[in-house]
Amino acid sequence: MHMSRRMIATADELKGVLEALLCLRTGSGNRLPGFAEPILVFLGTRPDAPVRMGELRERLGLGQSRASRLCAALKRAGLVAITTAAEDRRASWVQLTPAGRTLIEDCAGALRGEAPSDA
Repeated sequence: MHMSRRMIATADELKGVLEALLCLRTGSGNRLPGFAEPILVFLGTRPDAPVRMGELRERLGLGQSRASRLCAALKRAGLVAITTAAEDRRASWVQLTPAGRTLIEDCAGALRGEAPSDA
């Protein structure tokens, strides 16, 4: 699959904005793990609804191990919550935390030229 230069530039800009906002929030030089941006953006399309890890993997084309590692890193950063499904303890649900929602909202605003919130 061929990605245009514009798509790559937009992805790089998104990663930069997310990392800058994360740095402002935490007061540190925290960096997002590679490929974390699409996970955050996908979860941002459903800010109040958990998503099954399997659906997340399928939609983003990730393997089980990689998706688990990335989501665990986002959990350590306080951006997502991971819960075990009650009906199947092998399944997990992933959802943005309030901090994750704010980060996504501020990122979208920054890309539109708006100032970030005070969160």
